[in-house]
This record gives sequence, C-alpha cells and structure tokens, in this order.
Amino acid sequence: MYTVTVAGLGLIGGSMAKAAKGFHGCRVYGIDSDSSVVAKAAEDAVIVNTSVNIPEIIAKTDLLIVALYAQATVDFILENQKYMKSGAVIADVCGVKCPVVYPVEADLRGDLYFVGCHPMAGRELSGYANSTEDLFRRCNFIIASTPKTRRPGVEIMEEFARHIGAANIINTSPEDHDEMIAYTSQLMHAVAVALCDNEHIEKSAMYSAGSLRDCTRVAILNEELWSELFTLNREPLSKLIDEMCGSLQRIKDASLKGDIDALKTIMRGATAAKRRFLNN
Repeated sequence: MYTVTVAGLGLIGGSMAKAAKGFHGCRVYGIDSDSSVVAKAAEDAVIVNTSVNIPEIIAKTDLLIVALYAQATVDFILENQKYMKSGAVIADVCGVKCPVVYPVEADLRGDLYFVGCHPMAGRELSGYANSTEDLFRRCNFIIASTPKTRRPGVEIMEEFARHIGAANIINTSPEDHDEMIAYTSQLMHAVAVALCDNEHIEKSAMYSAGSLRDCTRVAILNEELWSELFTLNREPLSKLIDEMCGSLQRIKDASLKGDIDALKTIMRGATAAKRRFLNN
C-alpha cells in the first residue's frame, strides 16, 4: 500500500496529512516532536500511527512531506535519508527555497527524489488544532526546481498538489521563488508588524473603518517561524524594504510640498497596477 508520511503536524503539516487522504489509496503516517499532537491526529483518524518510531515509519514511506522550520527541514531529511526506501519522494513545504533546496540536494542519496515545494496557503492561527483538510483548496502550489530536480518526483508532487485542491501549479527556480515570496508574503508581514509596532495601535479601535484591520491581518504571527524566514531570505527582503521606503519617501515629500499633481501621479500608477493585478 502507498504510504505518505508528514513530518511536523502543525497548521501546514496537519492540513497536509488531512488532505492526503485518498491519494493513491494511501495510509498516512505522522511524525511530530509533541506526542500529544500525534495522539490527537491518530484519534482524529488523520494518521494511522499512535506513536512515533522514525526509522520504522520512514522505511515504509513512499512520499515524505516535511513541514518543519527551514533548518530543521534540512537536518531532518539528511539525518533520516538512510532509512528511506530507494525511489521514495521527499518534498519540503518551507516558505524559503534556496536555504533548503541546495543544502538537501548537495548531500542527498542519488536514488531518492527531492522536490522543493511551497503551497501558498495559511491562516492567522497556527498548530494542529487549527489545521483543516481544505486549507489548500484553490491555492497556488509552487514547485522550485533546479537542474538536479528529476521529473518522477515533480510528477508525484504535481499529482499530489491537484489531489489536495491546488488551483494552479507554478514551476520556477528557488531563486525566483525567494525573490517573489519576499514581496508577496514576507514584506506584507513586515509591513503589518511595523504598523502594529506603533503606539497609535493601542487607541485606534474607534478610529478605523477597516483599513487598519485589513493591513494588519497577518501581524499575529509565529515569531519563531517568521524570524527565521526573514533572516534566511534577508537579501531579497531587505531590497524590497528599501524600495518601499523609497515609495513612502516620495509620498511624504509630495505631501510636505503640497504637490497635488505628484500625489495624483503616484496614486494613478498604483491604482493601475492594482487593477492589472486583479485581472491576472
């Protein structure tokens, strides 16, 4: 019987385990450092194991999905690859790709297939308790390939992405992934944190018609995860923060000068860009 194992049963991993049901008629195993999470997932009939013996579980795994923090993902794969059967597929689902994909590829056994992935889905709340089998429904599923990424592994992950409900599968490079995610995700979290790192947030409830709530939606975050993501992807993120500071400076300068025409030009450009985004 086909076996899928998910390492790390938090929000993403727990949702992966739930969504994996029925994939190739598989049995789903779960690995987590918190035994109570494993017990709860087994009680929910999400996974078939009630305890964790990593070598035993890994040895029977056909598809291993690693949903841990970035460095922990690299360590877990490289430390446990010795238990894996020949031809098994390994996928990570981290929010950065270069710091994961290249170290894994450098030391992975040649008879294993590794695919760097990133399902673009999430919630404000974390942990297994907030996982859901429909988290990935209509999501964009990114596969970050390198010259070492082999087609059999990619095909399995494309099939798995469709099984869990992905609307689009995007094939790109780790570098392009990290540059774009710095803009679409990490910068957004940095902006939300910056907005809340301001004394005005404490007295703003009666002065907001919704814009502040919208702009700070992702400010409630897992600081362990996001501090690692920011530092691992520091160069693309820093470049984008500088660009945003430049945009804000232009708005500030035009406002201070009372330059209505300059402000209108900036706003018209932003409005046009937003409309193009909505039409894509």
